[in-house]
Amino acid sequence: MRALLLALVIAGCQKDAGPKIALRYHPPAGAVYHFVLEQNTRVAMPSGLGPLASVNRQEMRLRMYSTQTVKGPLAGGGTEVEIVIDSATIDMPGISPDLRSRVAGLRGSRSTAVFDDRLQLLRDSVIGLAGAPPEVANQMSAVLKGTTYAFPEQAVQRGDSWTVSMALPVQQFGGVDASKAGAATTTLTVREIRTDGADTAVVLDIQTAFPTGPIALAVAGQRGTMTLSGDMTGSQEFSISRGAIVNATITGSSKINLTIPTLLMREMAVTTETESSIRLAGAK
Repeated sequence: MRALLLALVIAGCQKDAGPKIALRYHPPAGAVYHFVLEQNTRVAMPSGLGPLASVNRQEMRLRMYSTQTVKGPLAGGGTEVEIVIDSATIDMPGISPDLRSRVAGLRGSRSTAVFDDRLQLLRDSVIGLAGAPPEVANQMSAVLKGTTYAFPEQAVQRGDSWTVSMALPVQQFGGVDASKAGAATTTLTVREIRTDGADTAVVLDIQTAFPTGPIALAVAGQRGTMTLSGDMTGSQEFSISRGAIVNATITGSSKINLTIPTLLMREMAVTTETESSIRLAGAK
């Protein structure tokens, strides 16, 4: 009797979770999607010494409109996608007209990426960022590669999770070497699988954790280390039928402890708060 009750409970839970489906990336060739991305970043640190003495708080807002075109499957495997920046703006207190102009000049920059059917990036190239400041160019490069997370090999249903590795969010800044710290890990959990006519969409909850190992860096020619703590959370709706993000939001906070002995900096705390969103224009 107990075995029968247990079997009924398990069957009921499986029914509530819905059927398992294989998440695969097969966008229609020739499809064109328009995206709007916004990223707000706030950085705060105590009054320091040396080159950071005058820095206390900085805010930056990046907005970018882009167009993604699915070129189609390649003979050698994978699907080729082209992403073009239609316009980009950056706002921050004290921004120079030159920097604002250089960011605006990124219009027309493009990235060509090839993904396999699990949405794993096989290769990519970025064109048109040569005139941008290093920090902005690296950040734009990361954006152009897309807010994508690899799908699992196995079929999933609501409640299932898997983990992928990703580059640390500090690696886009000059002077940072995170090669020995290890990668950040992102756990994705299926919140919902929704079918509407011919379209199937999966809603994912996202949780990213940072490694705690030391990261090497160089500031004004001086070497030091930093440790990173914090996390990032959010959600993403991905249309399997269209092969495109419908919308996604990520928020996170991190604390960086800097130690640069030659600049008399020891465990100087820098806190960062980031809010990012991307949406498919015209999506219903």
